[in-house]
Amino acid sequence: MALGDTLCLSRVGRRIRSFPLGVSALELGSHPDCDIVIHAAAVPPRAKLFQPRGGTVFVYDLDESPGLGARSVMPIGKRLAVGAGYAVTRLKAEAVPFERGATELLRGRSVEPARLSLIGGHGAAARAFHLGDEPVSIGGATDNAIALSDRAVSQYHCRIETSAQSVSVRDLGSTNGTWVDGLRIRRHELRPGAVLRVGRTELRVVRRGSARSSSSDLVVESTPMLSVMAEVDRFASLPWPVLIRGETGVGKELIAQALHERGRRRKGPFVAINGGGLPRELIESELFGHERGAFTGAVQTHRGAFEQAHGGTLFLDEVAELAPDLQTRLLRVLETWQVRRVGSESGRRVDVRLLCATHTDLGAMVREGRFRSDLYYRIHRLVVDVPALRARPDDIAPLAAHFIGLMESDVGERRIAPEALDRLHEYPWPGNVRELRNLLELAAVDCDGALIDLASVDRALRRSAEPSAHRPSAGLLRETLEQYGGNMSAAARALGIPRSTLRDRLQGASELGR
Repeated sequence: MALGDTLCLSRVGRRIRSFPLGVSALELGSHPDCDIVIHAAAVPPRAKLFQPRGGTVFVYDLDESPGLGARSVMPIGKRLAVGAGYAVTRLKAEAVPFERGATELLRGRSVEPARLSLIGGHGAAARAFHLGDEPVSIGGATDNAIALSDRAVSQYHCRIETSAQSVSVRDLGSTNGTWVDGLRIRRHELRPGAVLRVGRTELRVVRRGSARSSSSDLVVESTPMLSVMAEVDRFASLPWPVLIRGETGVGKELIAQALHERGRRRKGPFVAINGGGLPRELIESELFGHERGAFTGAVQTHRGAFEQAHGGTLFLDEVAELAPDLQTRLLRVLETWQVRRVGSESGRRVDVRLLCATHTDLGAMVREGRFRSDLYYRIHRLVVDVPALRARPDDIAPLAAHFIGLMESDVGERRIAPEALDRLHEYPWPGNVRELRNLLELAAVDCDGALIDLASVDRALRRSAEPSAHRPSAGLLRETLEQYGGNMSAAARALGIPRSTLRDRLQGASELGR
């Protein structure tokens, strides 16, 4: 469709007004909220919807259903009668002079509409409704694209309309109104993170596909992950701590980055630190900093993570691994928002949003006396649960395509065979997304040519599962852990492996044994 095509409204052959096409859908009818209003009793309140898309203008008949009716195509020069002597005609831009200001709407580069979904409900009960090119009607009547069993919702409550540049919602004269982010609207653009309320039902707007962050991409396609991202959008602008829970390798740090980059502190620093990845002596210094000469080896002053994250976000991974005295110090910071470096006599004020992550059950640790209850309630105010990969199989194919694309510069072009993708769906993924990426990298190097076939994936799976002379068996791991009374750090030192490796192997063995 050429820029500037128009719909011309005429009556008994006399041109009345022109309306530019190409920016958004146009609704015609006698209702005062329509874009093209015809004040005639013979014209239905909502008669036609003109939806530009690509080089085509689609016309939806709304006479029988204000939600959405039959569709047809409107070519250039087509004259469409709408009743009471009125008609509309699609004309090329040069065929009709624009009214003053009409062309202003069409300036600028057209952008492809975002791939959005509406999420209703929470957690396992969440439902996803994917928005595409077609208009989507919402209401209580069963012929709506999204039919809601909500008695506060009108039969034809509102309609979602997608244009070349935006996605908008139009109220259809509902009894209780259509609300976006707490404001009652007649027509309003929908953006990721917005909350659409119809009746008593809240639908959160979430972007599908890759959500780009500063260091990586977060691939979101499945309903469970769309629900997670709806929670992220809901929590991002709040100042309170967030606890991110999930198994090893699910992408908790990417969720933390998304919370930071979608929040009010996005221009500030994002600092990540692993509570279980450093020795006890170093983690205190890394968190709170130290003064020069505070201990042997402290040759210069060091700003801790809290000071580095001032004005931004601090992501503390594996918070459950903090020693009891460090839990006490962390609680003190959250109460006073002052940090005191090791070896310092005074504190420094910090302004930080804290995001914590764990793969363990902190509630159980509190009951067992291994984690401070007062700290637990400080960081447990907002919770995001990231599902395991096996609980969201719809993400496996897009994740595989994403990782294959990332490695193209290193290994060349690759594609995965359908039967190999089927095998990926059969595997339980104890290491989650991280394991999927590692396995695909191994298969991409191992395969002959550009095709990652079933044999390559099977070989990669066997290699990742093969014990070696230098790899302790699962039985030995459990015996050593029991010998040290469940102290994972002590068991890892005895085995000569990193604590994170011990944790991942025990978890993987547990998943494969189910």
